[in-house]
Amino acid sequence: MEKIINKDLSQYRRLLYSDSPSYSGIVAGDCKGDVWVDNILNPTLALVYSFAVGGYSIMGDTSDVTVYSDFLDFLRQKLFVELKSKGVDCFEFSVENKKTEDHILKLFSNESMNKEYEYSYRKSCYNKIKEINQYNIIPVDQEFIRQLLAGKYDNTEFLSERLLESWGTYEQFFAKSIAYVATFNKSIVAVIVGTARYQNVISIDIETIEEHRKKGLAFALTQYFVNDCVDRGLIAQWDCVESNIASRKTVEKAGFKFMKKKPYYWFSI
Repeated sequence: MEKIINKDLSQYRRLLYSDSPSYSGIVAGDCKGDVWVDNILNPTLALVYSFAVGGYSIMGDTSDVTVYSDFLDFLRQKLFVELKSKGVDCFEFSVENKKTEDHILKLFSNESMNKEYEYSYRKSCYNKIKEINQYNIIPVDQEFIRQLLAGKYDNTEFLSERLLESWGTYEQFFAKSIAYVATFNKSIVAVIVGTARYQNVISIDIETIEEHRKKGLAFALTQYFVNDCVDRGLIAQWDCVESNIASRKTVEKAGFKFMKKKPYYWFSI
């Protein structure tokens, strides 16, 4: 497997999946992430890492058993060694193609495999905005970033890390994505960020600081975000694991429609 640096792989359709914008956007070169392929000139299998997801996706398909053998060697001899050196003790992944998934699970048949389903939802119609009086809901535009960099807010990393790890630069974020924040006094206490985009679908990352949870901020931010997506002709996609009951309740309350579920795997390395 070879790592791709700043290369658009959008012409390789077998590596792209319209229902997986978090990873397809990285493969297509629309957002930031790491990509390794079996063959730079004609890739059939790709390993993609997303900062926002915090895991890997295996994309593409091939009937060549040597590709899978080489892929396993790459993982054990290189990637797992690098992960361990960084203090990472498990490998988390999903597989976009069912036939590829069967091959990958056979490769890891000797591992103590864990599995949980990830649920995906989408929405592409307007919400009725519900205001929360004690908080300010603010779009992340160029003026907001100027204020952020000027030190107006106390916890800038809560937002900036998500934007830069997903898009590389603020300019790329403005060109491709959307974000909103909830502020309380001088603090950013909740964020909703489009962390990836493939075609006209944007993946959502949303988080609220612990002491401000259960006050409706996630729901309010989602309303603003979705309405902005509709205005721009975009579709919001919300992915969450089955065990995250709070996230599932919020997305269903916000009127998102269930689209699919797929397994997510992990094992110790």
